[in-house]
Amino acid sequence: MSSLLPPDKDGGNRLSVLEGDTSSGEECRTYVFRKENHTLGNCLRTMLLKNPQVQFAGYTIPHPSEDVMHLRIQTVEGYPAQSALRKAFVDLKTHASQLKTKFVTAVDNFEKEES
Repeated sequence: MSSLLPPDKDGGNRLSVLEGDTSSGEECRTYVFRKENHTLGNCLRTMLLKNPQVQFAGYTIPHPSEDVMHLRIQTVEGYPAQSALRKAFVDLKTHASQLKTKFVTAVDNFEKEES
């Protein structure tokens, strides 16, 4: 496995890439996330599937007692899976920021109406 990120404080890598079939090129990859679960898996899968250049995106938790999530991405030819993953993270961050802004605004409006 090759690492994408620096080691976390425990000394292990939180994200790595499973070495796969070399004939599939950069368009088909499985990423292994440690210390993550369905929350991030489903969010990333949703963001990936909104990208028209992503043909397949799915995640699995191999075993409930393991703290590991596998995310599989397959993209159109010429668009690397890693680029799709990076875009999904950016899109997720943007979406979360917008959701937070709407929530704070709604809470402020509610508190004004109650007072």
